[in-house]
This record gives sequence, C-alpha cells and structure tokens, in this order.
Amino acid sequence: ADPFLYQVNYRGSTGFGARFLRKGMDGEFYKSLQDDITDAVKYATATPEGVKRVSTYSDQEMPPLPWGDVNRTVILGGSFGGYSALWGVTSNPELYKCAVAICPISSVGAANEESKKAFRGSPLIAKYWERIFGKNISKNKAAAMDASPMYKFGYHMEGVSSVALYHGENDPRAPIEHSYHVLEQLKQCGIAGEMVTFAGEGHGISKTANSLYMYYRIEEFLCKKFGMSVFDAGDDKKKMEQNTATVKWSGGYVNGKSDV
Repeated sequence: ADPFLYQVNYRGSTGFGARFLRKGMDGEFYKSLQDDITDAVKYATATPEGVKRVSTYSDQEMPPLPWGDVNRTVILGGSFGGYSALWGVTSNPELYKCAVAICPISSVGAANEESKKAFRGSPLIAKYWERIFGKNISKNKAAAMDASPMYKFGYHMEGVSSVALYHGENDPRAPIEHSYHVLEQLKQCGIAGEMVTFAGEGHGISKTANSLYMYYRIEEFLCKKFGMSVFDAGDDKKKMEQNTATVKWSGGYVNGKSDV
C-alpha cells in the first residue's frame, strides 16, 4: 500500500460535543481511548469481510481497503500522543513495527511524582486531572504504574523492533528523566532506535532549527527502517545548523551493547 497517514478522533477528542469528550475521562485514557486507536489501525490495514464504510464520499472516490500496510505500520505522537505511541507499541507490539514519541508522557497519575507541581499545581488543575485519570489512577500508585508505559517496557516488548524518542531537556510537563528510563529499558531489551534531546526546549520542540532537525531525523529514521530513500534536506540544511540537539543514543542494542 502507498504511504498513508491516519489520525484518529478517539473518544475524548474535542469538536464532537461534550458527551463524546466525557467518554475519554475517568480513566478511559488508557482503556477504551487506546482501543479506538487500535481498532482504527486494524481496520485501516485489513479488509474485513462484510464491513460497510460510511463516508461523505462516493464509492468511486474512496480508496479501497486496506489503506495501510500491516507490515509497515508506525505509531507516532507528541505529549499525550507520545503516551499513545509508547502505550500502543508495548500493549500491541504485533500491530506496530516501530514507535516515534515526542516529549511523551510515560508516567501518569499517582506514579508521576516528578511532575506533580507542573500538572497539579492548583486545586482547579488537580480537579481536572482527577477527572481525566479517574480516582483510582490519581490515588493508587500501583494502578497508576499499570497505566504508565514507562513501567511496561522490559516485559511487553516481544516483537517490537525500534523506538525513537525526542525530548526537550527543560520539559516541565513530561520530565525528560522518564524518557531516559524508557531508554534504559530499550537497551536492556535489545531494541533499536534513537533518542535525541534538545537544550532550551520544554514540552514540545518549537524552535525552527530544532523542529526541522527533529522531523528530518524522524523521516530518516522511518525511511531507513522500511528501506526507503531519504530525501535531501536541501535548503533546510542551513536552517537546521543552529539546532541544540544532542544524540544520546542511535542504533541497535544486543545484550546491552550498541552496534554503532
């Protein structure tokens, strides 16, 4: 199949009314919400018998299923999207060939001690996050760890071949230490990939040189992963020269040793 970008409006997404938004609260962020993403990917990469597609387009204008290649499926996202990327690749390693996580939230609720002040620094914010996480994840550390991708690496990774991490070094929302913890798990599991950090960046990579450099590396990472040609950066090369990136890890690991 041709390259295909799939962005899922899972329950909890805005723009579909309050009822749909509430369906993503009370701890559903790692349950039915992630199931929506999983189901969408399975639908897009297969041709189920008897499935009737509902669309505003005519049958002639709609491309036939599958829309994506099950053997070349990547999950990519930033912030909570980064959470979904790490959750997806640890919960359904057979579904994704690799994951790309940008400033990912990898520890949540009561398990996320480092960013309590950043996320829950006022009673109003605390109330909001309790609605999102649900009381159990907000108060019960063991339950919160079960909902945190950071603690799933190491024993849920069979079949996962590569993971790429990109993180701002001054991130107040998703502490970079969490991504370092994930990195150590990747090394121990012998999973290939890379980790790149950006000085002077917070929760998101926003400076032009850094953003260009990061997405060029992501493109390069995915192209190499699937045996595709890497496009030349062209005029963007000069724009990327002022980046503040540090490559912390790049390559594969076997028994804790890098092959590069």
